[in-house]
Amino acid sequence: MKILDIAFKDMLRSFRSGFAIIMMFGLPLLITGLFYLAFGGIINGDNDQLAPTKVQVVNLDQTQGVAAGNSLVTFLQSQELTKLIAVTVSPDEASARQAVDSQQAGVAVIIPANFSNTIMDSATGAATAVTLYQDPTLRLGPQIVRELIGHFLDHYNGSRIAGGVLAAQAGKYGVTLDNTASQVAGLEYSQWAQTQGAQPNQLLDLQAPASQSANDKPLTSLIGSVMAGMMLFFVFYTGADTAETIVKEEEEGTLARLFTTPTSRPLILAGKFVSVVITLLIQVVTLVVASALLFGINWGAPLPVGFMTVGTVVLAAGFGLLLISFVKTTRQSGPVIGGALAITGMLGGLMTTGFNNIPSFFATINLLTPQGWVLKGWTSTLGGGGVGDIIGPWLVSIVLGLALFGVATLIFRRRFA
Repeated sequence: MKILDIAFKDMLRSFRSGFAIIMMFGLPLLITGLFYLAFGGIINGDNDQLAPTKVQVVNLDQTQGVAAGNSLVTFLQSQELTKLIAVTVSPDEASARQAVDSQQAGVAVIIPANFSNTIMDSATGAATAVTLYQDPTLRLGPQIVRELIGHFLDHYNGSRIAGGVLAAQAGKYGVTLDNTASQVAGLEYSQWAQTQGAQPNQLLDLQAPASQSANDKPLTSLIGSVMAGMMLFFVFYTGADTAETIVKEEEEGTLARLFTTPTSRPLILAGKFVSVVITLLIQVVTLVVASALLFGINWGAPLPVGFMTVGTVVLAAGFGLLLISFVKTTRQSGPVIGGALAITGMLGGLMTTGFNNIPSFFATINLLTPQGWVLKGWTSTLGGGGVGDIIGPWLVSIVLGLALFGVATLIFRRRFA
């Protein structure tokens, strides 16, 4: 009970400090909140609606009979494509281009005058081109229009090939087919191909995943990673800052008076160590729950999250106590705590959790620090990993934390012997 009494006294002192409360809870949530506000409108995964691309179509093909230009316009205006493109027929090429230049349309489709004759002429194999004039600031919309027109032209290219093959085969038997017969054969092939291939409504099937967890969305994934890094940085800071009460009480003389009481010195030190552990446990649990409520972060299944909470607390407490065991005065504690935690935090990857494409060797450097191991475990839980996925980082955190705790205990015992 004396251990708990001492721990409660130190905890009460910590939680009465406004500065300590801000460092434990305020700053991690504030920094993460700033990322949330800054990037929420850019990569928010909640907006799954794609606005139709405005398309101006100019049909300069006035061929009689098999009019491929009219067929292309009809295809683009089909009901199945209205969710992807909004088509307006323009009277001339200049007005269509002007609509794109003034951003009243995203793409202008210009069908050339010789379109039908060229595309159905199996004898000459002449080339023709549908011109696409697009807004240079757009990417997805023009690409969709290009793919749709490509699908349409594939049928007519197949028709021309079919007509050419028919004419070649007829020539082997001394039969000469006129151009009209080849075009009719090609048209029949095109009609058959359209019944066999994809229909317009099957060209693009835009679907959301059947089941999507919160952390599968880009914004939530980023915020979860940032919050993990900020939480670990300030948890390790709290571990050292809470342990600093030993140095403060030594300077104030209250620790020496405690040593004169019937309570043994190991028991007094144990009480102070327990206060560090309980304070960190409260901090981690509060930050996990608060960030889940504020930012929608799904930290993972309860069991692996519980394992990593314990591992984080043990390692942060052991590392904080070890740092303070080398400090003689409170004037030394600031540079020691700030410098050591800044360096190990950066090497441990806590400052780069929101970045992609980090060099692979940096992952190895992360594991040279205590923070890197707990970050690896929390990254696994955020990704939906189970106990099997975090057992390695968790074991390292526990073993390393207890080892650092043991070394710090020996140093303090010698110091206050």
